[in-house]
Amino acid sequence: PTFAELDDQLSAQHRAQPIILVGIAYADALRTGELRKHDFTPAFGRTPNRTGGADAFLDVLRDEIIPYAERSLPIDSSTRGLAGHSYAGLFAAYTLATSPELFDRYLIMSPALWFDEGKIFDIPLARSDQADHVFLAADTPRDGPRSAMANDMLRLSEHLTTRPRVDVSHALIVGENHNSMVAPSARRGLLALYGEPTP
Repeated sequence: PTFAELDDQLSAQHRAQPIILVGIAYADALRTGELRKHDFTPAFGRTPNRTGGADAFLDVLRDEIIPYAERSLPIDSSTRGLAGHSYAGLFAAYTLATSPELFDRYLIMSPALWFDEGKIFDIPLARSDQADHVFLAADTPRDGPRSAMANDMLRLSEHLTTRPRVDVSHALIVGENHNSMVAPSARRGLLALYGEPTP
């Protein structure tokens, strides 16, 4: 709903291209937290159990969800975006690192890059011939030192610039918490990735 409302507003104001949103949720809403932790975290070489299902989830996304959406909706398959927050932000970063051909735009919000002692930073970035556009955001306090999540996001931004043809922009969402940062991050990310140039 947050993304749909923002897309409606921004496209009505001619500030961003209208986009087709495909939301992925769980039939068993009561287990969402547990399932997200499993599906969105990489195994990093270990046998998946309560975590580590990212490769299997990526297969479902690639082999089932994307083909179904592109058959069922008037989608331009030449460009796709992926947005994720927290564990889903970690999954988006993992997808960008390992399967960059699947999407060309990434909106990654307060990703759980700390997971498994930050092993996401040890993954070599897969080569890609396409240009990828990435918008990163993280929440940080208004007063005091920058949050660990913001520091990790800035580290990811620097890490991604080592791969050619990746355009990275980022924002610190000051004074918001881990959940309240989603709406302002989504607005800034949609404008960065799908914004119409101002005349």
